[in-house]
Amino acid sequence: MMTITIDTDGSGLTIACAIKPELRAASDTEMPADLPAAGFGLLPGNGDEYIVTSGGLQGQRGFFTRDDNGTIVGADLAGRLFTRVRTTSR
Repeated sequence: MMTITIDTDGSGLTIACAIKPELRAASDTEMPADLPAAGFGLLPGNGDEYIVTSGGLQGQRGFFTRDDNGTIVGADLAGRLFTRVRTTSR
């Protein structure tokens, strides 16, 4: 239903949330606006938990999921799991 995009500019992390375009197009009612990139930070501990620090999701917590090799394969945000589908290198 949604896509989240986690990114960095080298000095901090951001998270953006967007309703999938095909769902928006098929809806008979107006859907809420997408949420632009907002800051988030890692919480103390094992490094896999985070909290959104600004924007429309401020205060929401989540965590990263990893495969057996330790590679991040998903992110949980407010109880919803988003699987990693692509990465881009800078």
